Amino acid sequence: MEPRRDHAGPGAIIFCRMNALFARLLRRDLDWYHRIRITPEHPLAWRRFWVAVTHLGGARMTIAACLVAIAIPRSRYAGIHAAVALLVAFLFSQFVKRTVGRPRPRAIERGHTVLEAPDRFSFPSGHSAASMAVAAMFALTFPSLGIWLLPIAVLVGYSRVALGVHYPLDVVAGQAIALLTAGLLRLW
Repeated sequence: MEPRRDHAGPGAIIFCRMNALFARLLRRDLDWYHRIRITPEHPLAWRRFWVAVTHLGGARMTIAACLVAIAIPRSRYAGIHAAVALLVAFLFSQFVKRTVGRPRPRAIERGHTVLEAPDRFSFPSGHSAASMAVAAMFALTFPSLGIWLLPIAVLVGYSRVALGVHYPLDVVAGQAIALLTAGLLRLW
């Protein structure tokens, strides 16, 4: 009779450890979400501030920033590259968003959000990707602008969590997609 083997192979051990790490990461993500999120009970001025910040990463503002830069001869190169980075980051983040299908916090938490979410899926944040893609491309071309634009892009990401429409990891993923896109486009 052959001895019974109760131990898992190395692949199963790695899978279990990765699964535990992922579960811990998601718990921390939820914890940070609850710490950052504002509610309708917060002061109106504070809610309006974060809504205004989040709109800086929306389609109107990011596309307008690219078009204004394209219209100015000195910044045309940066504007075209920012527009391409915006388009690539948007398309890739939308592909990932539809593939992963992570529900938005409001769908899970049943809590009150200050802002209505634009769609059902959360991961990654499109606003974070858009604002960081444009900011990074302008910063790579005009480093003195990076001092101002990159912190604004980070604030746009923070606002998405504060308003209750994204988890922190959604924002980090969106901004990572944007930085990777900008970096690769700069090399091209």
